[in-house]
Amino acid sequence: MLTSQYLLFTLKDTPYDAKIISHQLMLRSGMIRKTSSGVYIWLPTGIRVLNKIKKIIKKEMKKINALEISMPIMQSKNLWENSGRLNLFGEELLKFSDRHKNQFILGPTNEEMITYFIGSEINSYKELPLIIYQIQNKFRDEIRPRFGIIRTREFNMKDAYSFHCDQSCLENTYNKFYIAYINIFKKMNLDFCVVKADSGSMGGNISHEFQAFSKNGEDEIVFSKNKSYSSNINMAQSLDTINFFKNPNQYQVDIKNIKNKKSIIFSKKINIPLKNQIKTVLIRIQNQNIQSIIALLIRGDHELNLFKIEKIHTSDKPIILLDEKEIFLLTGLKKKFLGPLGLKFPIIADISVCKMKNFTIGANNNNYFFVNVNWHIDLPMPTIKDIRKVTEDDLSPDGSGYLNIKKSIEIGHIFQIGQKYSKKIQSFVTTKNSKKINTYMGCYGIGINRITAAIIEQNHDNHGIIWPSIIAPFEVVILPINMHQSNKIQEISHILYQDFKKIGIDIILDDRNIRPGVMFHDMDLIGIPHRIIISENLIKNNNVEYSERKHKKNILINLKDIINYIYQKIMQS
Repeated sequence: MLTSQYLLFTLKDTPYDAKIISHQLMLRSGMIRKTSSGVYIWLPTGIRVLNKIKKIIKKEMKKINALEISMPIMQSKNLWENSGRLNLFGEELLKFSDRHKNQFILGPTNEEMITYFIGSEINSYKELPLIIYQIQNKFRDEIRPRFGIIRTREFNMKDAYSFHCDQSCLENTYNKFYIAYINIFKKMNLDFCVVKADSGSMGGNISHEFQAFSKNGEDEIVFSKNKSYSSNINMAQSLDTINFFKNPNQYQVDIKNIKNKKSIIFSKKINIPLKNQIKTVLIRIQNQNIQSIIALLIRGDHELNLFKIEKIHTSDKPIILLDEKEIFLLTGLKKKFLGPLGLKFPIIADISVCKMKNFTIGANNNNYFFVNVNWHIDLPMPTIKDIRKVTEDDLSPDGSGYLNIKKSIEIGHIFQIGQKYSKKIQSFVTTKNSKKINTYMGCYGIGINRITAAIIEQNHDNHGIIWPSIIAPFEVVILPINMHQSNKIQEISHILYQDFKKIGIDIILDDRNIRPGVMFHDMDLIGIPHRIIISENLIKNNNVEYSERKHKKNILINLKDIINYIYQKIMQS
């Protein structure tokens, strides 16, 4: 590719609304442009990167005999009603009607459609197992798109689905995808971790996330010192949690051992550490159009985990935390003065509050607290569950010390869904014994846009992106100095350019009539791994100057050796 025939679109300055490094560098290097909140145009440089990521994915899909298809982005609303996910996704779904008033959804995912399709096409166990996949744009009406392309309204995704006659066959294919995903992300030189995850609205009991480490990630992953334990923070447990479920009686407060017990103090002011306070949070759940309010108790320095709460109480719609205004309309109280004593709602307390003594709670009276409260003396022990996020002060379940928590970007997620969709959408196959059964299903996703952001987050410096060769928009750049004043430089540059192309190296020749400093700046910004400089002084001795983007060390190489030298570098990377 010649730069004179290409759209570089690099920017000198960082756009004001780009807050994280991957977003900044994708804009500055001319990979993307924003058209509206959460919606982006992908420019030639970005497309070249995406296509190389897709090439790696397709190669691994071929190894496990996955067949590529293409599904429409328009999905019938009826399918989502049948699966029961219409309300669960709620406002995230982008809906519209055609001229005949038929209602459709722009697909955020394809479980309903693919299950319906397979159910109408496959009848016998002899046609299973089957693995199919597609690479397609998906749509979600994000309430707050952020982090550049990490959370957008339209995004590119590889989604795959497998169909089976039994659970054992599903597990076998699930393991194949697990290994395939590890291979994919390793080829891209990503620093990532596989963690046990929550299946959420997708369904099923077993799922794993593939998380790329990034200080700007919106997810958090939890792992032990030796990494024998790892989990998404939504599913993470502490040693206390494990021990509680083994022996809940040891967590009961022994009221005989409460020292210096005094009467409850009715106080207007408190100066007590958060860890000695219990906060009360109200949530709303809905089942079969009946709404319920539940009170949740956690230690003052802890955070609720809605994912764990959803496992305790199923809800037709997402669980809602009541805000200050709703609490006041419901109880006449300000949020911070809520407390469990005398509260008229069902109460669930986190495990961490079980052993608390002489603690502080809201008095259900504006501007007042109860101090020096104790279980079994002042309050009955409520229902105890694990409803909070773990912290780095918690001991790891594997007994290897304290937990570590790091930010990350979710780049892949695999699920054992089982028969959830085949039962609801009535997808059957006939077994060897002429028995009709619902098919077992697996679902496997990779966020292609997110991979791009994750790689940039992990591979950049003050000058720009540092791409691994395998997914760089170009592997090599030729930078001829004062090319337009020297026929010799032009001739050598174009011969070298053609020779690289002949051996399949993805190369760009910067033939712009601009200052060398601008050329160097742009190519560093874009992140091309290998750079060749050609100048009058160098070619006098039949040399060129080579540098690797990652290390920035310039070396002289003979002109006749440069192609083989770079070819070997690329093959070894």
